[in-house]
Amino acid sequence: MKTLTLALAFVLLAFPAVSSAQTMFRFPASQLADQCGNGGCVVSAYKDYGGRDYACGGVRYSGHTGIDYALVGGFSKMDYGVWAMNAARGYVEASVDGYFDRCNYWDQANPYAACGLYTANYIIMRHPDNTQTKYWHLKAYTQQFARGTTLACGNWIARVGSSGASTGPHLHFEYWVPGYGTDDPYAGSCGTPYTRWTAQGAYRGLPGITCQ
Repeated sequence: MKTLTLALAFVLLAFPAVSSAQTMFRFPASQLADQCGNGGCVVSAYKDYGGRDYACGGVRYSGHTGIDYALVGGFSKMDYGVWAMNAARGYVEASVDGYFDRCNYWDQANPYAACGLYTANYIIMRHPDNTQTKYWHLKAYTQQFARGTTLACGNWIARVGSSGASTGPHLHFEYWVPGYGTDDPYAGSCGTPYTRWTAQGAYRGLPGITCQ
């Protein structure tokens, strides 16, 4: 019994602590009919779990730490304008803007190049439970709020773009837990045992838009 108890303790330590006070998320982009609604956005990559995604599928790529929601229609859809939205209440903790936003490849040789790893436009939100959400590859000069601004859930915060290490217009959404690191908002048999979405939705579908 002692051995079983210790084994269970190690398993539980592998996941961040769960609390009813933790922040839950809505889908981080607009689902209006001309935005991500009606098939306007699709999941192009989930968080990578060593060769599989949270549902034991293959919609991931090696080392990917978040979820990518791609714009159907590519750059023409980006030019039309699709809004990223903050997935929960909190404040704008950090942001970068002004980088080139029409990348169609990742310049792995130079992380500071126009389409390099460190040249994305982004916003980081801090939430009441001290977790963060990250919104990456944003369109240049479309950010709507200054750092330090407190927001209710579901504001248009910037337009989706293709800045930084990006092969096409998409929103990279990432969930970060202090003391643990990057986590996955999706629950599944090959991922975490709980969801952080208010309505997770089907595999390859989009989460719901209800705020916590």
